[in-house]
Amino acid sequence: MNVILLDRDGTVIFDPEDERVDREDKIKLFPDSIEALKYLANHDFAVILISNQAGIAEGRINRGDFDRINNKVLEMLEPSGIKILKTYVCPHSPEDKCECRKPKPTMILDTIKEFNLDPKNLYMVGDRESDINAGINAGVKTILVKTANVPVIADQADYTAPNLLDAVKYATEH
Repeated sequence: MNVILLDRDGTVIFDPEDERVDREDKIKLFPDSIEALKYLANHDFAVILISNQAGIAEGRINRGDFDRINNKVLEMLEPSGIKILKTYVCPHSPEDKCECRKPKPTMILDTIKEFNLDPKNLYMVGDRESDINAGINAGVKTILVKTANVPVIADQADYTAPNLLDAVKYATEH
């Protein structure tokens, strides 16, 4: 089984203006998300989501709210046929200086260990420099998707894609 790591907010779903998906009505898939995940499923890939969620630390949502919102995202992705193996989440704010928040590699390293993955054959795909740096710090390949609300420069990414569909096509071919 092949696996690809995806950031959730800003990569698979739109990142709202306030950068917090703290209600179900804020969930909006990118137009190509289902097609991209269907492409992965058709190429025998599974997905693991890797997500920073500072809204939990800020008290905007609790872990139960996050799980409910994330389950709604997973339900919206079901038509693609993709298998989502797990969602790793950092519930801390940047000020917490935790060990799991991207760009630190902990969530990716935990994924590699739990699923016995080869980092040389693994991609981290995200819309922020922190996603790319987490991938680099974990020793995996990286793809920046240019879908963030703000300009992002991550010249160190292995590939830069205009959207998720382009990113997954690249990952399955390289």
